Amino acid sequence: MRKGNKLTSILGFKCPHCHEGEFFVDRNPYHLSTVGDVLDHCPVCKRRYTPEPGFYYGGMYVSYALAVALFATVYIAMIVFFPDAPLWADAATVITALIILSPLIYAVSKTIWANLFMHYKGPHRTGEEKAGPIGPR
Repeated sequence: MRKGNKLTSILGFKCPHCHEGEFFVDRNPYHLSTVGDVLDHCPVCKRRYTPEPGFYYGGMYVSYALAVALFATVYIAMIVFFPDAPLWADAATVITALIILSPLIYAVSKTIWANLFMHYKGPHRTGEEKAGPIGPR
């Protein structure tokens, strides 16, 4: 994918500003001790990832929407491909999918939330960004 495309940042867990630097402390969402830990700033462009305290609480809404979409997709797939499966099998499959994919949903929801409010600016900070503070402290 090319730089400037939001999917590059979201699916690659990259900086929403430059699409080069890492977004998370650990790229692997299944390392549960560091899941969702966002770096303070981009190692490439030095722009901050947290514009204000509590910024990523809004990502919970994105996470909820992704979980509902996954629930509906898995449930409909079970009905289409296994129409005679008992309800407990459908429920078990949906719950298993949600549990297994929860860390990934959590990480993707944070990058989606960040990309809703932070836009591609390239790897080099502008003169205005260099003159002022990097972001709120």
